[in-house]
Amino acid sequence: MPLGSDEPLQLARPVAMEAPEGWDYLKPVGNLLLANLVYWVGSRYILHNDFSYIGSSTIIDNFEQGFGWDFDAFGTNQFGHPYQGAGYHSGARAVGFGFWGAIPYTLLGSLQWELFMENTRPSYNDVVTTSVGGVALGEVLFRLSSALLDPSSHGAQRAVREGGALLINPVYGLARLASGEAARHAPAGPDQPVAFRFGVGLNDFNSSDLRGSMRNIGLKLGIVYGDFADDGQQFLPFDWFMVEAGINYRSTDFYTADFDLSGLLARWGWECGGGNQCVWGPSMHYDFHHTPVFDVGTSAVGFTGLGRFAPGWGGLRLFAGLDLQLVALGGVDSPYVEAATGHTYNLGVGGYGRAMLALGKPDWFQVSGFLSRYYLRIVKGVAGHEVVGMSGVKLEVPIRWGFGVAAGFTRYNRLGVSDDYPRVDRSDYAQELQIYWRL
Repeated sequence: MPLGSDEPLQLARPVAMEAPEGWDYLKPVGNLLLANLVYWVGSRYILHNDFSYIGSSTIIDNFEQGFGWDFDAFGTNQFGHPYQGAGYHSGARAVGFGFWGAIPYTLLGSLQWELFMENTRPSYNDVVTTSVGGVALGEVLFRLSSALLDPSSHGAQRAVREGGALLINPVYGLARLASGEAARHAPAGPDQPVAFRFGVGLNDFNSSDLRGSMRNIGLKLGIVYGDFADDGQQFLPFDWFMVEAGINYRSTDFYTADFDLSGLLARWGWECGGGNQCVWGPSMHYDFHHTPVFDVGTSAVGFTGLGRFAPGWGGLRLFAGLDLQLVALGGVDSPYVEAATGHTYNLGVGGYGRAMLALGKPDWFQVSGFLSRYYLRIVKGVAGHEVVGMSGVKLEVPIRWGFGVAAGFTRYNRLGVSDDYPRVDRSDYAQELQIYWRL
C-alpha cells in the first residue's frame, strides 16, 4: 500500500516527555519485572506450562548450566518472544526514554526472564529474537498506541483513546494508568501522517502437496506511518515505518499468517530528479511468515532505500523500495529437521532482501509488485542452507469513500540444500480477490 491516499490520517506523535534523570533509570526495571511477573503468572497458573515451575534450585541450575539453544514451538520463539520483548521496550519508552535508551532494558528484560523465570536452560536464540525483534516491534506498537492519544481530550473520547492505546500496547497503557498520565490534561502535540488499509477477501492456494486447491478467507492490514521525504527536519528512529499483517483461514487444518515490518533508523536524501523524493538509511526489519510452503521468522538490521517519483505521464505516480538486511538470527522449517533432530525448524543466520514497486494514478488504479528472498545458513539443526521467498503482483481499483477491489497473485518458493539430505526445490501459488478500505 505504499502509494496510499493523498490525505492520510493526521494522528499524534508519541507524547513528549521529560528526559529521564535520577531514579527514572530504575523505573523501566520495575516495568519489565512487572511484565515478566504477569507473563509468568499466566504461564504458571492459567496455561500450566512445564517451564514455569521455578524455584531457587532452577535459578541456580540456569546459572550453572549456562546458555544453550531452545526449540520451543515456532510461533512461540519467532513471534511470542519478540512480542514479549516489545513490552520491555515499551516500558522504557513509557517513562521517557528514547529509542536508543530503551534498548538496554529490552535486553535486560530478556536476560531476567531466561535466567530467573524458566526452569529450562537459558537460550541464545531467545535472547536475540526477544531483543532485536522486540525493539523493532516494540517501537512500532509504542508509536501506534501513541497515535491514538490526545492529552487535550475529555470524557468518553479520552476513555476510548486511552482504551485503544491500552489494547494495542498493554505495557504502555498500564504504565500511563500507573503514572497518572492517562488522566492528565495537556495541549495536543504535533501530528504525524498515518495511512491504513484493511482488506477482506477470498484466497485460492494451489499446493503441489495436495490435490486441487484450498479456498480460504483472508484478512489483511497495512500501515504506513510517517513520511520518509527529507524535509530538513529532525528524523528520529521509526519516524517512518511500514507494517503488513494478514491471516488466511479455512478450517482447523489450514491457515497462514504473515507479519512484516520495516522501519528507518535514520534517513538521508539524495538527488533523483526534480519533483522526486529519494532517501536511504539504516533500518530494522522483523517478520514472521507461516505458510503452507515454509515457515520463516527473522530479526534483522540493514539498509533501506525509498523513492517516490512523478513520471509526468497522465498524473501517474511511482513508488520504489529496496531492503537489504543482515539476519541476526532466523528460524526456518525443513522437511528433514524433525526426523533428524526432533525439532520442527532450523536456526540460521544470513540475509534478507526485498524489492517493491507500485505504479498508480490517484482515484484510478494502482499496480504493485514485490520480490523477497531469505538466505539462512543453518547454525543449529540440519546442516546446510535454505533459500525461501515470496513474490507477487496486485491490482487495486478504488470505487468510492476509500473502498475498492483488488486482485493479486503470489508465488511461494523454497530451495533447501542440505549437507546430508536430497535437495528441495518447490514453488506454489495463491490467487486473491479482495475488498479493501483505505484510511
